[in-house]
Amino acid sequence: MTKYIYNKDSFENAVEVNNYPWGFRLKTKRRTWIETDKNKGDRVCFCTLNPKTNKWCAVKKSTYNAVDVLLIDDNEHVKSIGVWKYGTSEKDLENFISKIDYNSLSLLQKKQIERIRAVNKVMEKVSFKIEKVAEYNLSDPKDLERMRQDNNSPETKAREQKQEQIKGKIVNAINNTYNQSLIKNNLKG
Repeated sequence: MTKYIYNKDSFENAVEVNNYPWGFRLKTKRRTWIETDKNKGDRVCFCTLNPKTNKWCAVKKSTYNAVDVLLIDDNEHVKSIGVWKYGTSEKDLENFISKIDYNSLSLLQKKQIERIRAVNKVMEKVSFKIEKVAEYNLSDPKDLERMRQDNNSPETKAREQKQEQIKGKIVNAINNTYNQSLIKNNLKG
């Protein structure tokens, strides 16, 4: 049976495995924990003890997810489950939440979940349109020069400015939705 582990957030209070393989013959200790950054989210960190020197090796760190939770699987291996910061659907988010104990998450982890919900809520109202502006042969020096001129044209600058305004409106809508959600769910603070 899978056992989820919460609040293991540093080397000192990490999950420690005592029979971790080192090479082909030796066994050692390995510590695993979740590092949380308020802006970036969570990432899994682990460190092994060198059995030859009895010193801890350098910490290895994964890439950031919005939320990560440690677990011990049926084979008694320490693993993690998480949700990505970008592109996590509401269905995937609810599936993740159904597997874990939401109330055992830290405040920052709960806020990250609300951030995903805010992004999903706003982005379901956003549509995208891709327009062909020009075509270039990148092997042709004349076309490359034309592309450079087109990139600095007033039309291109106006189109880029309009895109920045639209992105600003989307970001503002996400931030407003997120802040309302924090207040509604009593996570402000």
